[in-house]
Amino acid sequence: MKKIFPQFMDDKDRTVNSDRDVDIELEPGTDSVIEEESIPSKKFNKFFYLLLVIVFLGLFLKLFNLQVVFGEKNRQKAEENRLRIRVSIAPRGIIYDRKKAPLVKNIASFSIEVYPNDLPTKKQDREEFYQKLSQIVNLPLPQVQKIDEKRNTQEPIVLKENLSQDEAILFESKIVNLPATKVVKKPQREYLDPKYSLSFILGYTGKITEEELKEHSNYTLTDNIGKSGLEESYEQFLKGEDEKQRLEVDSQGKVARILDSVSGKLGDSLVLSVDLGLQEQMVNSLDNMIKQTKVKNGVALAANPNTGEILGMVSLPSYDNNLFAKGIKQEEYQKLIQNEDKLLFNRAIAANYPPGSIIKPVIASAGLQEGVITKTTTISDPGIITITNKYNPSIVYNFPDWKPGGHGRVDIYKALEQSCDIFFYSVGGGWRNIKGLGAEKLSQWFSKFNLDKKTGVDLSGENEGFVPTVDWKEKTKKETWGQGDSYHVAIGQGDLTVTPIEILDYTMFFANGGKLIKPHLVSEIDTAEGQLIKKIEPEITASDFVSKDNIAVVREGMRAVITQGTARSLSDLPFSVAGKTGTAQNPHGEPHGWFIAFAPYENPQIAVVVLLENGGEGTTVAAPVAKEILQYWYNNMR
Repeated sequence: MKKIFPQFMDDKDRTVNSDRDVDIELEPGTDSVIEEESIPSKKFNKFFYLLLVIVFLGLFLKLFNLQVVFGEKNRQKAEENRLRIRVSIAPRGIIYDRKKAPLVKNIASFSIEVYPNDLPTKKQDREEFYQKLSQIVNLPLPQVQKIDEKRNTQEPIVLKENLSQDEAILFESKIVNLPATKVVKKPQREYLDPKYSLSFILGYTGKITEEELKEHSNYTLTDNIGKSGLEESYEQFLKGEDEKQRLEVDSQGKVARILDSVSGKLGDSLVLSVDLGLQEQMVNSLDNMIKQTKVKNGVALAANPNTGEILGMVSLPSYDNNLFAKGIKQEEYQKLIQNEDKLLFNRAIAANYPPGSIIKPVIASAGLQEGVITKTTTISDPGIITITNKYNPSIVYNFPDWKPGGHGRVDIYKALEQSCDIFFYSVGGGWRNIKGLGAEKLSQWFSKFNLDKKTGVDLSGENEGFVPTVDWKEKTKKETWGQGDSYHVAIGQGDLTVTPIEILDYTMFFANGGKLIKPHLVSEIDTAEGQLIKKIEPEITASDFVSKDNIAVVREGMRAVITQGTARSLSDLPFSVAGKTGTAQNPHGEPHGWFIAFAPYENPQIAVVVLLENGGEGTTVAAPVAKEILQYWYNNMR
């Protein structure tokens, strides 16, 4: 026994260190058996304890990893599996004309969306889901299976859109037991009939792109955003605030309860300066003249010269913005952009044309202000100016007047009235007793009238005109500026080009007595309930660079254009009009026909610009269109 339990035995080999005595009897031969039994060795004990330590350490590290290192991420995943955010898209603000007639409305549009978070976790279950969904929505299985590539994303995937209400009800009944799939109702834009040609004004909305999403953090990839026109320019006002609900869902993605919600807000409304009746008249008058002359393109603009408010804007041909609002198909879009008439091109603000004789009021103002001429300066118009090349006398340049034989004795009033080219050659480049403005002064004055700048109209896509200079010609054409170049730009030809909106701007200048005012389409911004948020005030971009007396001289000359000059066809209107005709030579076809006007002459309330691209003489093609526009204004708007 001492060999086995020596620490517990006394000298008599029978006393145990405990509270009581225990007698132990051993069978013969027991000693040898006990010594051979499996009592753990010290080596085995150490291995066992080490194994326990490793196991517990592994469990500890795993728990630490789950709860501490990736705790926040795992908590977020668990929350995502339990919580959902439901968004109800707020309708966009309405756009009205000046009389509060709606130009756009929101209609219900339905789509089928799949929510990746609620997809089955097992691949086999997902494949069965995709097969069922493919049959229900009648889409090829491979197209539906592409959802699997995005199953770790948060954004819903739009599978089918632009469904009618009847289609939506049918689909909703079919997917009622299908996980991760919902029929979603969203507001969609619907625009007025294309006959009003408002597409360039209103623009359209479309799905936000990933590039646009980087600039608009409060949007999602399923949102629509303004793509052009006022829809784009005033996006921050037109877009409402979406209603959001935080939901708790079960394992099937079904709503268990609503945890909280944030109320939405309708988008703000725009009230335009555009008059829908005048707009329709402008479209009809311009379109009729286009058909009569068999040309393809035209522009008509009308504005209040005292405020810069645009009353109407037409660029023909145009397009139907409803095609884009509903999600235009690729083949339809290709037809639009490949059309030779450039249906998506707003000529009113983006096209550059030689202005022809409608530039002459600008040249007259510059000549008077610089002292190159006075209101009493006269010339004797021979019908042609001949200039000999100073380096080669055998080369002679001829600069004819539009009227063979000339206009006889001409002053500034008659020069404007009859659109005398010889007089304006003289003012621009000099001739006989008139020194002329010369190249530098011409470009300076074109710049003063902002012909090399955008007007700032509240539409995207505006271009600026082009003002040629001496340096530009030397660098670009490798030619020196000659007297003939000054002659050309002084009558609106040569390399000078302008946009119709720029011409409207300086037409308003002469109407209001000397102020360049930024043209704009939006008059005020209101809440959806009609409360005023912001009134758009007139913005003067330049003034006081031509004296009142000199402006008065130019205005008198423009009045004479109507009473006894090139636009006498407007003299029978029941109110006084001032204007200027223009016929701009065009190297690519027939001349462009222009006409600008303002009325009433004594206290102007409307300024008008009309262009018939390749239409011929402004007197015969553009002036009649302007006459009808002015007549409508007088009968319905004054």
